[in-house]
Amino acid sequence: MRVKEGLRGSVGEDIARFLSELIKIDTSNPPGNETEAARLVYEKLSEFGITGEILESEPGRGSFVASVDSGEPGPTVLLLSHLDVVPADPREWKIHPFSGEVRGGFVWGRGALDCKGLVAVELFVFAELVKRERFKGRLVFAATADEEKGGKKGVGWLVENRPELLRADYAINEGGGFEIKGKKGSLFVVQAAEKGVYWFRVTFKGKPGHASVPLAGDNALVKASDFISAITKRRPRIHPTPHVERFVKDLLDVVGKRWVAPLLLNPYTANAALAKIPDRSVAALLDAMLRNTLTPTIIRAGQKENIIPSLCELAVDCRLLPGYDERWVKTYLDSLGIRGYEIEFLHKEPPSESPIDTPLYEAIEKVMPKLVPGARVTTYMSTGGTDSRYLRWKYGTAAYGFSPIRSDLPLSEILKMVHGVNERVSIANLEFGYKALLETLREFYSVI
Repeated sequence: MRVKEGLRGSVGEDIARFLSELIKIDTSNPPGNETEAARLVYEKLSEFGITGEILESEPGRGSFVASVDSGEPGPTVLLLSHLDVVPADPREWKIHPFSGEVRGGFVWGRGALDCKGLVAVELFVFAELVKRERFKGRLVFAATADEEKGGKKGVGWLVENRPELLRADYAINEGGGFEIKGKKGSLFVVQAAEKGVYWFRVTFKGKPGHASVPLAGDNALVKASDFISAITKRRPRIHPTPHVERFVKDLLDVVGKRWVAPLLLNPYTANAALAKIPDRSVAALLDAMLRNTLTPTIIRAGQKENIIPSLCELAVDCRLLPGYDERWVKTYLDSLGIRGYEIEFLHKEPPSESPIDTPLYEAIEKVMPKLVPGARVTTYMSTGGTDSRYLRWKYGTAAYGFSPIRSDLPLSEILKMVHGVNERVSIANLEFGYKALLETLREFYSVI
């Protein structure tokens, strides 16, 4: 396939210009309205002579997919990203979140990091590979709808209604790629697993009575309170998965505290070791990666101030490590010794993970030290979710969260901007991400 146009100026500036235009299209989800953004992607790739397809799960909820076959036998590689963003209140920002303004070497706006920046970077990598490079098999680029609300109107809809489009052996998506700097160099993380989501509701029943005589009834709200106390005070034991164990060891090695790893990975010493980590945000993240979690989120009870509630409903956000499902939830709750409730699962999504003994992961490991001398690569498990889970479930895709980004701002600040305020990405990082992904795929295609 021939393409018509090359890149103008530096690749970082080209990517920044396109990203700026993409940010100006407000795709806050809800409601999404991603079709206009998908159309901009379509038009940009058309400048390179590459055609694709806009597919709507419903009016206005458009995803874009383009696929090119090399004519040589080889795997299918999917470059995946999403077009929707979380809402942003302009009153809280220094610069309007949908201005796409370029200032001080940064592109500002909602989606700069999550995930329109990756849309732009992967688009230019895709165009370059199709334009000038030799690749094997099939290469797919997809920028989809609805990731921020669970993906059911985006990737979830595509894998069910057009399963041939996203079927891939390998995928590169969001969820990792950030740099952690330590005393012994830099560590770049690759998301290779995600916890499962098991939201459930527990219902407690009692007997009404006049609240002025507390013993006149059986207070369902008090029963719920006892339940909340039990699941928050007694946390499940840690169970390090192979990906998390590797992450913990590599992280502590890079920051010069390798001796702490055995303490964090031991069920008998983990809680004490976590309590001594000075950065509580880091401790909270490691805690969630090391164990199943149950978090009370919504409670409903009572009809009137002076009536003892006879019914109480409690919603719990439960996240499970790979290897666990709802059977563990029921067994664990029984082990707490609480009785007299009914449980109903509201949402069930199993955990997912990808192997790392693959040519693509090995290519990442080879390339990153070349771009950042002394850098290392490690695995990472997301406590939240990305669209990679659909690919792992449906096709068994080796999906990796790898959106490479240097810590040109403190990592804590970068992470706060995702779903936060004043989100921005440097032009230098857009170019770095482009080079890292392009070199990774070059290395990958050279060895397969």
